[in-house]
Amino acid sequence: MGNDLMKFAINYSPQAERLWREGRIQVDLFKCPDWPDLVMQVSEVHAVYVHCMLFAGPGAQPNLDLDQLQQWLETTETLVVNTHLWMTKSDFSPGEIISTEAVIERAVRDVEMLGERFGNERIVVENVPYPTEGWYSEQLEEIVDPTVLSEIVRRTGCGFLLDTAHAIRACEGAGRRDVKDYLNALPAHALRELHIVGILPEPDKLGMRHDHFEMTAADWEIAEWAIEQIRRGRWSEPDTLAFEYGGVGERFAWRSEPRVIAEQAPRLYELAKSV
Repeated sequence: MGNDLMKFAINYSPQAERLWREGRIQVDLFKCPDWPDLVMQVSEVHAVYVHCMLFAGPGAQPNLDLDQLQQWLETTETLVVNTHLWMTKSDFSPGEIISTEAVIERAVRDVEMLGERFGNERIVVENVPYPTEGWYSEQLEEIVDPTVLSEIVRRTGCGFLLDTAHAIRACEGAGRRDVKDYLNALPAHALRELHIVGILPEPDKLGMRHDHFEMTAADWEIAEWAIEQIRRGRWSEPDTLAFEYGGVGERFAWRSEPRVIAEQAPRLYELAKSV
């Protein structure tokens, strides 16, 4: 890692910006979705990096603007282009055999497509939750298999973006009992970015616990354990730790509480700087 200390980021929200301006939270970077207007707006007041809604596995993404991604790499604090490992049954042709190898090959193809433009070493693949509402019967369990993620990283030489809340949800959805064993089986030797956020304690009517909420005691326990793995050298030290609470727009308007940001961002900032 090029910096002496891991950088602390938080999802951009007007509430987070206000708390930062008031000096109530310290933020190295605001994390923005890949919305050009918002990135430009936030860049005028603070250092920012971009988190993309790209996917490795489904194939062609017609709205992908590689020139825009290149511009962000050159003009913001964006260090890598992230893509989410994501596949569903409908991504395969009728009659096509869905095997572990087929899943790996499709993801590798998409990572290398991005790598042709930016270099595989500037691509990171992110673990996703399982199952996800809306894809309850379509999402493939193979995409949350640590051996699949590890093999994609090995074959491509890309980095890994670990989302601890996604990992917890994947464990619960796939019936894995030990979250820490699951996390240790992921390719943390290639860790470039770490996302941490809270999960609702109670499941919804489909039996899923949703993330992007305030941290609970159980979430803090996993976060502190994860940082300890980095501190002890068991995992690579990432460039950035991002608190994925809050945001902009209707989806996040009701879960961007200033109280939560003011209470929890400083604690995560100190965790990031403790490595």
